[in-house]
Amino acid sequence: MAETAIPQRTPPPTTLWRRISPSLVPIFAVLTALLITIPFMILTGGSGDINRGLTIAGTAYSALIEGSLGLAINQQVSEGELDQFLVLARSSDLQQGDLRRLARSINDLAAVGAANARRYGEVLANFPEITEEDFSDLAESLPDIATIGMERLDAMRPLIEALAELERSEVSDLAAQFTTLDSLPADLRAQVVALVPASDQYSDADLLAYMKLVDQYGIVRLERLIERLDVLREVGMTPVTTDGTLTPEAQELIAIAAIDGGVETAREAAETTARLEAAGISNTETLVHQIEIVRELYSQGLLTNGDVTTAIDTELDDALRNNLIVSRPGNRLLIDRTNTLTGMLISDNNTPDNPADDYTETVYLRLGSSALLFFPANLENMLVRSIPFIIAGLAVALGFKAGLFNIGAEGQLYAGGILAVWVGFSPIFAGLPLIIHLPLVLIVGIMGGALWGALPGALKAYTGAHEVITTIMLNYVAILLVDWLIKSTTPIILLDPAASTPRTPFLLESARLPDFKAVPVWGFILAGIVVLLLGLYNRRERLRQDIRYAIRPVVYGVLTAVGGIFLAWVGARGALHLGLVIMIGAVWFTDWFLNRTTLGFELRTVGSNSDAARYAGMSVKRNIILAMALSGALAGLAGTIEIAGVQFNMQPLFFSGLGFDAIAVALLARTNPRNMIPAGLLWGSLLAGAGLMQVRADISIDLVKIIQALIIMFIAADAIIRYIWRVPQPTEKMAATFSKGWGS
Repeated sequence: MAETAIPQRTPPPTTLWRRISPSLVPIFAVLTALLITIPFMILTGGSGDINRGLTIAGTAYSALIEGSLGLAINQQVSEGELDQFLVLARSSDLQQGDLRRLARSINDLAAVGAANARRYGEVLANFPEITEEDFSDLAESLPDIATIGMERLDAMRPLIEALAELERSEVSDLAAQFTTLDSLPADLRAQVVALVPASDQYSDADLLAYMKLVDQYGIVRLERLIERLDVLREVGMTPVTTDGTLTPEAQELIAIAAIDGGVETAREAAETTARLEAAGISNTETLVHQIEIVRELYSQGLLTNGDVTTAIDTELDDALRNNLIVSRPGNRLLIDRTNTLTGMLISDNNTPDNPADDYTETVYLRLGSSALLFFPANLENMLVRSIPFIIAGLAVALGFKAGLFNIGAEGQLYAGGILAVWVGFSPIFAGLPLIIHLPLVLIVGIMGGALWGALPGALKAYTGAHEVITTIMLNYVAILLVDWLIKSTTPIILLDPAASTPRTPFLLESARLPDFKAVPVWGFILAGIVVLLLGLYNRRERLRQDIRYAIRPVVYGVLTAVGGIFLAWVGARGALHLGLVIMIGAVWFTDWFLNRTTLGFELRTVGSNSDAARYAGMSVKRNIILAMALSGALAGLAGTIEIAGVQFNMQPLFFSGLGFDAIAVALLARTNPRNMIPAGLLWGSLLAGAGLMQVRADISIDLVKIIQALIIMFIAADAIIRYIWRVPQPTEKMAATFSKGWGS
């Protein structure tokens, strides 16, 4: 009897991976881009040193997280964190006033090098009283001494001393006669001997050579060279070897003179080296950091005794025990005198006009010897920067869904923005209340973008003109048109004559998007209740069958209220505006339109297969124009929100690059509106954290551009990511939807 083969089941982890991994491709693309840039840091910042390069990478990416999300983990200051400084302070008489000079000396030592500093100290010990000017002159004399030669200078000494007694002009005229001579005439020799009897001891060849040197260098310079040679001999130094080259000691003199700060810097570096070696300290970078911490403790009044050793022994322990002191990058300290497990540091931003205008600067949570820090302002900045990318990304994604490659988001941003800014500042609309003026600004901006998007749509529909070409050309038209409207002076059209740079006037207050802190708490609670009621209404039929269907509306309502209150707290500085709410609404509307409406279905069908759509009775031309108009409308909305919520005016090249970044955001989101928020937040995070990365890790800000380029490349060529991360191929290729935009 044949055995029945039992089908083998795929192990559950493999099944789970096959199910979820295709949707994680964008995340894998980001991780891969971040990992690939680490070798760049090793080769550039680390100069090939792997450990140093990895440290730079860790610093850069932690700075990226802090600059975008506002999160950081830093060490709390303890006696263990000041170990090297404590050793140094207790091994020498150190006063508070010495700390700054000591830190500067250690920094100079790092530039000079400990080995060089030791040699410089040995050399300078021979010149205890020499001035900076004399030392520089001494160092400058060495090459000339080597060129002429010590023996020749000694032989010339009687001639130089005698000539130095004569008038300078007389010596110069005499020496000039020797310039072109190959031999010494008797009458000229007699003339020299008559003026300088000491020259009679020299042969004709020597006297000719010596006088040529007088003509070349001048008698004053030769006299100084003799003096400097005597100084070197007095301290037992021979500056020139027998073969006419400078000795190592002489080369050290020249190197010292070339140091920034010269003798003083070299002397301090030598003294500091000896001081540190006596204390057994080798890590100067860490020591400088610890010195700056102690200086900051003094400036905050936590240490008061002028004698540093006494202050450490009597005051440091109490200061560390009774305060939270966190060491921040850049030798800064974060101090909370309440010394609690968790807490907030509030800015002292009160003004007579705004007596309650304080906001939370930092929130902390103790984690053993470290502290988790949150800086709301950084998160606020990232959210503000992400809003236009998300909406503009929606614009590009909507075009992709219709099989159209809309590269014209840049021009549509300008078209919407310029109309919106005119409605925002024009005296025609002055006096309108915010509830009317602001929606009018938004509507006009949307209409401007829609019209600019509909143009290439109509050209595509009725003439077959490729949308990639027409949108690119219309970008230039829009950008240059806005440039002319703003810069025109005869006549003045949109220029603000009072501005120092070309820009439009500022928007009226009634045309500006309010910030989150202007919304009262009850407003967010009311918004949460509205979301709850709408959710319950939409699920009313299911609720009759099972009350558990109310859970999701309740969760959404609570998240709306709590999220709004949190955002108001994060945006307490007033930068985070209600454009964030409009952005969320735009994402919801785009997703609803594409997936829940007949027009959206037709638009997607035309994008997937225009022939099938035409056969089914759908108007391909209408859908092409509609898709491009809606795409332009979203781009115009993005530009309007940036103007009404952030800048409040418009300048030439104001949106430079934003429309093209939107293409990257749309690809990162896989053209799915629901994924647009995380994709846009990622893009905003990279830009928001780039500056801090550059400062903290001392790397080029262009590294962020490299990361962005790699992300786009990996999204476009996702086969690379699938191979690296072993992601199975999806049943449908997302590329099939938008590749039609290249024409087929």
